Amino acid sequence: MNIGGYQLGQVFHIGARGPLWRTQSSAGEALFALRSSSDGERSLERWKAWASLTSRHVVALRDVVRSDDGRWGIVQDFVYGRPLDVEIGSADLRPKATRRQIIEGISAGLSALHRVGIVHGDLTPANIMITPQGRAVIIDLIDEIEEGQGTPGWSLDTTGMTGDLQCLRRIASLLQMDEALAELGLDEASVPTGSRTPTVDDPNEHVISREPADPQQVIADLRAAALREDTINDYESGSERPIHGCVADGPCEELPRRAWRSRALLAGVAVLVLLASTLGYWRWSSMWAPAVPPSAQSSHIIPEPTVDLCNATHVEDLLNHAIATRDQAVITGDASALEAVLGGELLEQDTKRIEAMQAEDVQVLALSSAVEDVRVVSCEAGSVDVNATLVVSTSQTCKADVCDDHGAPTSSELVLRVDPVSGKVVAASLATPSAQGESESGQES
Repeated sequence: MNIGGYQLGQVFHIGARGPLWRTQSSAGEALFALRSSSDGERSLERWKAWASLTSRHVVALRDVVRSDDGRWGIVQDFVYGRPLDVEIGSADLRPKATRRQIIEGISAGLSALHRVGIVHGDLTPANIMITPQGRAVIIDLIDEIEEGQGTPGWSLDTTGMTGDLQCLRRIASLLQMDEALAELGLDEASVPTGSRTPTVDDPNEHVISREPADPQQVIADLRAAALREDTINDYESGSERPIHGCVADGPCEELPRRAWRSRALLAGVAVLVLLASTLGYWRWSSMWAPAVPPSAQSSHIIPEPTVDLCNATHVEDLLNHAIATRDQAVITGDASALEAVLGGELLEQDTKRIEAMQAEDVQVLALSSAVEDVRVVSCEAGSVDVNATLVVSTSQTCKADVCDDHGAPTSSELVLRVDPVSGKVVAASLATPSAQGESESGQES
């Protein structure tokens, strides 16, 4: 089904206001939501303000279109990762620097929203995604939260920008980052009720070191997500007002809210059974959850069960992230960051290479590499093998004040292996022996 030039794929998530479909925008993978004609008229100014934002800590609105029947289509980025409420308490958030980066990111995103006049209205950990790279992204922005709506214990009893800030302070307390929030000028003493939210710029980011995924813990997380308490709205209790469930190829049918929950719960159980019986491995950057909304207003929480490492685009993103981390480790001479992206023999090889360079007083002043033309050769439970072209665009190495650029740019055909459990690159070799000389120039930089 095509609406407004967007081809709607499979249903990704079912919320109280209808489904979200997978689609593609000019910026990549996206999610498509439908709203009624009256919803659009009420929310158009909000959507325009949202589209003007450039913060990396707010999910991007890519487009708003209108269908022939008057309904509005909202196209927003698909954010890979896990919600903060699943991350809280995990080993990944033990480092203080990691928790500080997250609270700084949330603060920057909320500051950006308030600058353009947008009140989030339901800023809970369930509505904050943490990407594989450790970036906090605020989601769930399509609909304005009205009086009587919200999440119990969080936003239900708060309103306006002051309510958003109260939720932010509670998140900071959960992360034990009250002091960091005060340094940003967002604590209660710094921002009295009714005052303007201070400007917070997007923070510098570092890569979060992740613990290997435990399949049993993943299933436990999914079950916990299914039991989350829904966002309450003002017609949920004591009212029979229906929720409109829109389908792509027909008019919106009216279903009681309880019917939507039943459908979502059945879908969630089916996903859990599928995961337990057919998938033997997980990877951080594509953790999955059943189609049960953490809040009734939630836009998108966790990607559905798909093996993303079989997708060449996703593998390319993972490889380039690993290569960028590796290049930076070579430049700084610090191999500690490699453990987050490399494993097995490749981690051992690159660690020894960096240690040898340090011992021989070899300095790398510049190194920039990337892979392109990634082809997935095999995608199995134990490993994912890919072919790719490694392009070294910049490479400058110095020793005893003598520098050499190693003839960059150069390119080599590689065979790489990724561990689907940890998402780490564990092996790399030249695709053909004839390319050996060309590759060694870049690899020893």
